[in-house]
Formats: sequence, structure tokens, C-alpha cells
Amino acid sequence: MKRLFMISVLALLAACGGNEKDNNQTNILEDLYVSVDTLVVDSGDEIFVPDMLFAQAQSEDGEKLFSFYEPDFEFFEMSLQEMKLIERHAFEREGPESIKGWVDNFQMLKGDEIFLHDEVSPNLFSLEGQKTRKYELDWKEIIGFKTEGPFSLPNDFHISPDKSKFLFIPMNFGEPAEGLAIIDIEKKSGQIKKLPALDLTFGFQVIFQQENSASFFGDNLSLQLVNDRFIIHSGSTANVYVYDYKLDSLSLITFDHQLVENNKSGEFDQKADSRERQMEIVGQIRKQITFEKFYWDPLRKIYFRFGTKNFVMPSKDVKRSADCYLFAYDEDFNLLGEKLLEQFRNIPYSGYFYEGAFYTYSPQGDDAGFIKYVFNF
Repeated sequence: MKRLFMISVLALLAACGGNEKDNNQTNILEDLYVSVDTLVVDSGDEIFVPDMLFAQAQSEDGEKLFSFYEPDFEFFEMSLQEMKLIERHAFEREGPESIKGWVDNFQMLKGDEIFLHDEVSPNLFSLEGQKTRKYELDWKEIIGFKTEGPFSLPNDFHISPDKSKFLFIPMNFGEPAEGLAIIDIEKKSGQIKKLPALDLTFGFQVIFQQENSASFFGDNLSLQLVNDRFIIHSGSTANVYVYDYKLDSLSLITFDHQLVENNKSGEFDQKADSRERQMEIVGQIRKQITFEKFYWDPLRKIYFRFGTKNFVMPSKDVKRSADCYLFAYDEDFNLLGEKLLEQFRNIPYSGYFYEGAFYTYSPQGDDAGFIKYVFNF
């Protein structure tokens, strides 16, 4: 199935990266149109539940996609070029070579080596399921982070591509994030770098807690490794921090979007006495702009980012929907263009650029599949 549609033209005046720009700067997305293809992965005779392939990472060369399949404790290897399942790599559930806990994210390094934090410790694995390195580091002690019970979280635990540093966002449940934690692996030393430009994020979080259970909804700080740099971003603001692990430098990047606000505003209850009230507050928050993660297109050498406004929470009789936006930035994070995607009601949750097209995983019935977006401008 293939669809092609035009996105209507919106004019804008743009300033970017905190630097003054010519008011006549061209919006590269002004005449944007998006072609959309639905693709099915050739899985041969393999039997699995495609909806369970939700933890994913692109290979270092961009050619393949790896997904963790929790039911069978396997990593699936798929070719983006051939749109084909290449192999299923079995891992152990128990024993010294096993993954000890839930895999919510992982990284693919050079040589198809896998890095993941399995709720117990950070580890390196080969595709054959062998644990090539186990890191015996007490990260809480190294950075002086005091945890408060089972809800303390090392969010978005990453390793730098040169394997010299761990990076993550430490936080205690229901409290503001501490900042960006950086650990020098060999020196066994670390620090937390504060992120004051993202402090507003805590004001757009809502918690409902009942006895020993709790739920969190709203904006949060996220850490990404994109184009060999770490980006720390929040749904509450356009502004981001960029960390260069080679230079050990942290930089604040600010934006001046014209099509949407640059920050959320207002005050909201941060604790709810019921799940219904929690969802009501979140619905109010999500009427404002929410900025999503960054994606790097190596062909065009452009960062892309989605955003939403007027988000409608799904319910029994209401479908999820939102006003959807696309933003484009150059390699130095200068704003190049922004666009309301009038034909979109939802944006991809995650995705990967390959040969100039954006792929987002989307099961097609009983088959693994992708939706392929091509941004033409």
C-alpha cells in the first residue's frame, strides 16, 4: 500500500541556535511533501509475535536493525536494505552469561557488539550470547547519588562509542532529574553535570501512587546518542544540551521556533488522587507543544525532530490524535525549517534513517514490518 500526499505551505521567519539570522532565511520544509510506504519483513518460516520486537537499535553502519525478543530471549537481526529477517541470536536466561533483568534499551557498537544495562549491571555481549565484559562499578557510589527505594532509576544508560564513559540520567521517582551523570570507566570516577535549562520539565509530570504501586506520566529528560554526540532533551522545551564525549564538553543549544512555542508554561498539579485525574492533568499538559527525540539523516546531514500539540489521550471511544510538526536542523543545530504536518494525526514513536528515508517499526498483521517515510523538499 502506498500513499502520497502534499503538506500545505506555511511561511515563517526563523532564528536558530541562539544566533541572529537573516529574517529572509529560507524554510527548507516550506514545500515539503511526504511519501509513505508500508513494508513487510520477509521472515521466511520463522514464527514469532511481531508486537514483541519493541526494544530496538540500529547497527553502527546503519544497514541493519536489531530487536530484542523477550519471549525467547533472542536478538533479531533484520536487513533494512533487503527488508528481511537475517538471523535470530539466542541468549541465556540463567547462568554467568545471562541477561539478568528487563531489557528496555540497548546499544549496538562496532563489530555488532551489544551493550546493555540489565537492571543489575552494565555488560557487553557478542551476538553469540557471550558476555564479553561485565563492569563491576557501583555507579551510585561513584557519583554520590542517594537512591530512595526501588523507584530510583538510571535512565537511558549509555556507553560512549569508544567505551571510555558511562552516561545516564539519575533520578528518584517523583523527584527532578539530578542531571547528566558521566563516569570515567577506567578511572572509576564520575560527576553529575547539572542541566538548569531543562529544570522546567519537573513541572509537567504527574504521579499517581497507591500503596506499593505508582505510575508516572508527563515529560521527562531523555538521553540519546545521535551522530556520535549525546543529546539531552525534554518534551517541555525546544532547548537541548549536547555532550561531546571526546572533549568532555557540555553545551546548551537554544532555539527560537516561530511556528510553535519554545517552552511549555503554566502550573499543574503534580500528584493525582486517581488514575482518571492523572490522565485529565496529562491531557491538559499535552495541549501545549511537546518536543520529541532527534533523528540524524547522514545522507542530507540534517537532524529531524517531531513535535505535537493538542494531544488527545486515547480512550474507549476516542482515538489518539494530535497536531503534528516536523523540525529540521543542520549539523550545528541551526534551525533550517519547521512544518505543520496537516495530514498527520500521530507521529512515529521512534525510527531510523537509512539511505535518506525514515523507517519506523510497525507490525503488519502477523508479520514484522515498517512504515517508510520519505521527506521530499
